[in-house]
Amino acid sequence: MAKNKTDTFWREYLRREIEDIKSPSLYRACAAEFIGVFMLAFYGVGCNMLSGDYKPVSSVHVALETGFYIAVAVTVFSNVSGGHVNPSISMGFFVTGQISAVRFVLYVICQTLGAVAGAGIIYAITDEHIRGGFGVILPNPHVSDGQAFVCEMIITFMMLFGTFAMIDEGRDDVHGFAPLMIGLLVSINVLCGWNISGGCMNPARNLGPAIMIGKLDKMWLYWIGDLVGATAGALLYDRIFSTKVCLGWLSEGCYSKRADGKKIQSDVADRMSVIDAATGGCNEKVKDVVTNHASNIDELACDDYQVTKL
Repeated sequence: MAKNKTDTFWREYLRREIEDIKSPSLYRACAAEFIGVFMLAFYGVGCNMLSGDYKPVSSVHVALETGFYIAVAVTVFSNVSGGHVNPSISMGFFVTGQISAVRFVLYVICQTLGAVAGAGIIYAITDEHIRGGFGVILPNPHVSDGQAFVCEMIITFMMLFGTFAMIDEGRDDVHGFAPLMIGLLVSINVLCGWNISGGCMNPARNLGPAIMIGKLDKMWLYWIGDLVGATAGALLYDRIFSTKVCLGWLSEGCYSKRADGKKIQSDVADRMSVIDAATGGCNEKVKDVVTNHASNIDELACDDYQVTKL
């Protein structure tokens, strides 16, 4: 029996993967992810160019630019690819079963290629005197690799947790504001991690400029740390805090109360002979309350949970 269930699972899994490969929408989505991260790398590296007096830009400058771009990108590309523009976001959607393995792999490839292309273009049109660190995100020299890893893991965890909260279809209080809220979340994460890990959260965007100037030795921190944090944040929200789970728990409580109500009705019915003896047969009022108003009892049982329609 267990073997049959396993075989059925894998057959269904492969069927979904093959259907996704055959879908034209997959390749439009991949193109959107390429363009989205191409522009992210272009803007992200561009805003890190040295100013006329060769002073580096501030953390606020970078945080605002990054957050605003993410808000725009989510709005522009959400109807095509979901507007991930980040392997960490794609990882979150993959581990929660919202995109296929094929789509996840192709997204990450296209995101990485887009970052390399975007960084390559801005490298070609700028002079070496203003490139500075070329927008490559690296840990603070006074921070160990382990400390930077933990920082990246935490801020990426929060990015995914917050993103999934903003796009939760069961919520009706964030419609239209999700892209802006996600952008703000990215900005505060950049500000938080700026002097520790650099506040990356997006390993593809960082890899593009790193390839251009040959600074690849710390990239593992951002790929592993960000993807681990993304996985944890997405799964925690999806499995415990999402509205579908919370309403499911409330619904179970509601049905439990209904079951208690049915038990009361059953107990009263079993004891009607006793009631008859005690009331001299004048028990019509009891029957009316217990039998004819059962639906009202069920309604009241669920009032506290506000899920009477489930």
